[in-house]
Amino acid sequence: MSNAIIGRRALAGLLAAPALAPGLAPRPLGAQEAYPSRPMRFIVPVAAGGSADAQARRVAQRLAERWGQPVVVENRPGANGIVAVQNFLQAPPDGHTVFATPAGPIAINPSLYRNLPYDPFRDFSFASLISVIPLVLAVHPSVPANTLPELVALTRRQGGSFAFANAGVGTPSHLAVAMFRSMAGGGDVTSVPFGGSAPALTSIVGGQTHAMFDAAFSIAPFIRDGRLKAIGIAHAERLSILPDVPTLVSQGSPDFLAATWMSLCTHAATPRDRTARLAAEVDAILAEPALRELLTNQGASVQGGTPEQFAAFARAEADKWGRLVRETGASVDA
Repeated sequence: MSNAIIGRRALAGLLAAPALAPGLAPRPLGAQEAYPSRPMRFIVPVAAGGSADAQARRVAQRLAERWGQPVVVENRPGANGIVAVQNFLQAPPDGHTVFATPAGPIAINPSLYRNLPYDPFRDFSFASLISVIPLVLAVHPSVPANTLPELVALTRRQGGSFAFANAGVGTPSHLAVAMFRSMAGGGDVTSVPFGGSAPALTSIVGGQTHAMFDAAFSIAPFIRDGRLKAIGIAHAERLSILPDVPTLVSQGSPDFLAATWMSLCTHAATPRDRTARLAAEVDAILAEPALRELLTNQGASVQGGTPEQFAAFARAEADKWGRLVRETGASVDA
């Protein structure tokens, strides 16, 4: 059953509900109950099993333990996160439904879709930035390049015959190819979209494509076992899970920084004290050594901070990825 149908039925039910008796008008949201007062939901716009899902589940588990309320993770993949966003925005804005999301629905979709059915900077409250997950540039072992300058020179010679796999149009792995062209000076390569990271990795491991940017969590195992060759990390520092792989910054591209991230958002109409309490709880969880180790082992950089800091970060990221969307000409009709 589609979300649209669910929404219409819910609306019909509301219209059919009897009016409240005099004197029973609802009090302002936030004055009625403690928070949280019942089970919570984390709506995640990706399939189970990846880094974003793993992080959402671990934070949800710790919140449940700290608050004494169940926190259920619901995976709702589809349409670059739009399916999940619509489900999230249909829920009451009381802080009990949280959008646990990577970068795309916030920082990329507003530029990618001409008729996006939501505006993250109007419809969301930014609660907590959990982590930043740098992208790693890797090539098939047959590619005769071991460094960024060597790969740039190779793509200039081969041009469109050199193929980058990516996880789909408008994903960070797709838009990082535009970074490769503009910031590193790479050639006019071909970027081949797939329906997710897994099939894209299958393509490059099998030699059907030549290179790929992907989150460290996903691509590191292929690098460690020799099925892929790492060129560099699109981050300011090396990663502990790939300690021998240099950054692209250190290879002559000081602005080559590309990452996805994991975060928590509430509905824009959620009382601010509830969003602030959620942020404070997540900050405390992120300070725990066990969780920090888990995130680090996934190639993530632990973040945290205030909702205001996260909101500023999100706007800067939306500006950056928006420029790359325009540069690539990427567009998806919504």
